[in-house]
Amino acid sequence: MKLDGVCKVSSALGMEYQFGEFYIDRDYLVFDQNFSLGMKKRQTFPVAKLGHIALVREEEEILLTFSCDNIEFEINGNSHANLREFRDLLQNKGTNSSDIQKAENKKKARYTTHHYHNFAKS
Repeated sequence: MKLDGVCKVSSALGMEYQFGEFYIDRDYLVFDQNFSLGMKKRQTFPVAKLGHIALVREEEEILLTFSCDNIEFEINGNSHANLREFRDLLQNKGTNSSDIQKAENKKKARYTTHHYHNFAKS
């Protein structure tokens, strides 16, 4: 899932607004900052180091806030459902809850009574 919009980035050096896309690639949160003329700057942050992940309501807007080390992010400009889904991805450390459920179901369905019956016959 890709989440694009304006992001407020705060650090010890100051605060600035950046436009770009956030998405998860393996164990990293990737931020592609979009400049004019199709130029991009890519920054990666380890998903394991993300903290303070929350949805915050501010003046009829909903923001997704999180931090990595001493850098704080606020994303807005997206629907509430998109922000909630991306928050869940960040809290699950990059794995989708449906993927986790599929893996659990696969483990449960590995051997059924039909398999036991076939093993008992042989």
